[in-house]
Amino acid sequence: MRTTTRWAPALLVTLAGCAVSPAGGPPPDRPEREGTISSSPAPVTSSPSRTTHRAGAGVVQSASVVSLPSSTAAGGATAGPTMAYRIAMPDGSTQSVVQAGERFEVGDRVQVTSDGRALRP
Repeated sequence: MRTTTRWAPALLVTLAGCAVSPAGGPPPDRPEREGTISSSPAPVTSSPSRTTHRAGAGVVQSASVVSLPSSTAAGGATAGPTMAYRIAMPDGSTQSVVQAGERFEVGDRVQVTSDGRALRP
């Protein structure tokens, strides 16, 4: 017990030193004075747009789990996980499809619909 009392003041001084700003000026994320305008441009954000899918046959290049289903109460059925698929099209382009339900493996041939679903051909 006496050892703890002897080290407590040293620990408090050390922790207090961490809470003080450095002596070299303001923290780097703040301007030096209020009203100073930052020279860095504002981040550009694009509005979300609906992805258009080109219908046609392709081959699954990759498959990954986006989210797992939550279990339902009282032993009800659960839906499968939501999967993201990257599909290679014959023209060399790729399309991304995110869906729950029917699952595909890498190398499977699929039919992409214009509304963004992947189906077995």
